[in-house]
Amino acid sequence: MGPGSSKPAGPGTTPWRTPPPGIIRAAGAAWLVAALLVAVAGVSFIVSARTQHQDSAALTLLGILALVLAAVSAYSVLRLRSGKRSARETLSSIGVIAGFPFLFRGPALVAVGVVLLVCTALLWLPQSNKYFQLRDPKKRKPRRPR
Repeated sequence: MGPGSSKPAGPGTTPWRTPPPGIIRAAGAAWLVAALLVAVAGVSFIVSARTQHQDSAALTLLGILALVLAAVSAYSVLRLRSGKRSARETLSSIGVIAGFPFLFRGPALVAVGVVLLVCTALLWLPQSNKYFQLRDPKKRKPRRPR
């Protein structure tokens, strides 16, 4: 039955509101911390651009980009808790694309890069895969008979 029905869901169906497992809650919390760290890095880039007069446009642009990535990450965490596969893919893209370059940007940003990559790994553990398969299964086209 649909949402609001008084009958319980059968064994082959997923309840309307399946609570996220612990690994997804941990990944969400870790991603919020990572988003905060990226936002702090963005603010530090902008502050550095204001105090230095060398490469100030590049540092300002990098800071704005980091703040945008932090905002997208925070928004994706909200969608992650509802089981949206696209949120996991967005966060994974951010984690890999931003995480690896941060590993080579100095000692302070190495920690941010490691946090981003660990957060990405949490999203692809077997428990996470099972949750996403239940909540947001891939739509497959039916095969044509040969």
